[in-house]
Amino acid sequence: AREGAPASSSGARDMTGRETIVGGYLGVPDHARSDVKMVRPDGTDLLMKNIRWDAEPFRFPIYAGVRVTRWQGAFGGMIDFMHDKAIARVGKGAHGRKVTGERAIPDVIDVEGKLKGQPAAPQYKITDIIERLEFSHGHNMLLPTALLRLANLSPWFRPYVGVGAGVAIPHVEVFPAGEGEEGRTNEYQLAGPAMQGVFGIEIPLKSGPVFLEYKYTWASLQTNLTGGQTPSWCNCDFVSDFVRNGMRWWRGEAPIHGTLSTTIRTHQVVGGAGYRLRGG
Repeated sequence: AREGAPASSSGARDMTGRETIVGGYLGVPDHARSDVKMVRPDGTDLLMKNIRWDAEPFRFPIYAGVRVTRWQGAFGGMIDFMHDKAIARVGKGAHGRKVTGERAIPDVIDVEGKLKGQPAAPQYKITDIIERLEFSHGHNMLLPTALLRLANLSPWFRPYVGVGAGVAIPHVEVFPAGEGEEGRTNEYQLAGPAMQGVFGIEIPLKSGPVFLEYKYTWASLQTNLTGGQTPSWCNCDFVSDFVRNGMRWWRGEAPIHGTLSTTIRTHQVVGGAGYRLRGG
């Protein structure tokens, strides 16, 4: 509404005023396949092709996001934090959970390059190379996003679009085959740039809008294989992980076990609701 003007009894507002909305959402993602590059000091320089990623959006921790949105008339901006998961097909679910059916069978993947200093075969069962490969707890992204409200379809339906760029903050779980706990990377990392495009429709209510949204996200994950992190009971060592990695960066230390990189591209449909702050 115009600054100082109340909403109508229906809750619908015009598009000329200011408002601040705090909201949250749930959704269903669909990850595209992607290549995974792994380089290690043991002579491994390997490209694992066309890896499949599962999301498990309704298993804890579920797919969810929170945001703060500030509108000034038709123009707005938001800080959007989303939690997703991306789990390679290694015959188990997130964090080693038992699964059944097709997901219980590890994928056979095409590869090229060198594995431990030797030319790689054209194909491997993925678990011959890597026992766990996932970004869960999660495939997190922090995305400042510019928004534009389009003309009202009606007092009850307001479409909007947006584009944003930020950072990916995944929880990296990479367990090389046959190396035990010492070789396992299990930590949060600041992994690289991320972007999103958004198209949504909001229904303005008196306390705040509800919305349905399509999101497309892209994240370039450049992760370090640091090893030595035994999974904790809750995988919640966010602060200590960043302190540890910050100290490594400050000292100029290369990751002990190499690097792993990929790009995660995701189509998502989300629905949520917001609360309009007073005086906003």
